[in-house]
Amino acid sequence: MGFADLWSAEIIKFRTLRSYLITAVAAILVAGIGGAIVGGALDDQGNVPGLGTSIQVITLPMEVVIYAMLVLGVLMATGDMRSGTFRITSIMAPWRNRVVAAKFSAAAAIALVITIVALAAAWVGGLITGGSRFSPLAGDGTMLIITHLVAVPLATVLGTAVGMLLRNTAGAISALLIWALAVEAVLVYTIPPEVVAFLPFKTVGAAAANLSLGALPGLGMFTLYVAIAAGLAVYVHQRRDLG
Repeated sequence: MGFADLWSAEIIKFRTLRSYLITAVAAILVAGIGGAIVGGALDDQGNVPGLGTSIQVITLPMEVVIYAMLVLGVLMATGDMRSGTFRITSIMAPWRNRVVAAKFSAAAAIALVITIVALAAAWVGGLITGGSRFSPLAGDGTMLIITHLVAVPLATVLGTAVGMLLRNTAGAISALLIWALAVEAVLVYTIPPEVVAFLPFKTVGAAAANLSLGALPGLGMFTLYVAIAAGLAVYVHQRRDLG
């Protein structure tokens, strides 16, 4: 099986498995509804009180999209493992890492499409409720939108890598969400602010604009974290007994 065949198979799985589609649709709906809610809170200067400029109308809902894509990535890995198709495909393919690369790239491509639609949904939601007060491209808004186009697909790859490593849906999702939503939330108040900026899920999204690391350096750090997880997943898969 060539890389193109493996990649196409991953896309077909996404289109035909209900849990994948539900996760994608839910992420887009949350982005649109969230954009409308935050857009309604804009003041006359186009700022979200206590949070920042109009770009928060988009970045805040996209935080949820990032977590949803983490879950999608996990499902794309563990669903195959649970059904046994991942083992069969790995045996059939000439090189195991080709199977993993196809899964990672397909996950990223799917997430990119979902991200574009989710960003558009958040934008429309903010425009409906914020009207002329909504100016998301002001300041660093454009850069933050661009970073999301990279960060969300990377988050999906991260979810896929962790799913491959743990091989358990509930365990992988719990590990990722507990770290992102609980552990990092505690660390924010217990470690120096300059260190907080380097926490994985504080390097991207709405937090990146408000911490010292900044949007682009933060995206670079997040890319490094994802690369480490993906590399470890490839290494473990190559050495793991498939029997």
